[in-house]
Amino acid sequence: MRKTRGALAVLALSAAALTGTTTSAAATGSFSSSRAAAAPCSVPDAFCATNGSGDQLVLHCGESARAPWSGVGYWDNRLPGGGIVKMFDYYGSVNHVAPADSGPTEINWSPVWSLRAYC
Repeated sequence: MRKTRGALAVLALSAAALTGTTTSAAATGSFSSSRAAAAPCSVPDAFCATNGSGDQLVLHCGESARAPWSGVGYWDNRLPGGGIVKMFDYYGSVNHVAPADSGPTEINWSPVWSLRAYC
């Protein structure tokens, strides 16, 4: 039963993450390699994540995305209204929370499977 529940949670989270990834990337041009990895978020009212090469993922309130990297990177949370970002592992458990108005912070993206912005 636990395996089934875990698999269903992963499927639901994956579906939500795929929807958010498609919407976010298409609407905001979320990925960019023009920015230094540890630079502060240049997108107002957003959560920015980067990998070691400087590729960027941007989330706005209510958006979710599949974490596209592994290894070391950074995040910078500038979501409005005290917004936070929860980072989930493969099984759908929260493994990290980016507090409101914080960063840039170094992170190992390897255990992060998906992200969701809450505002």
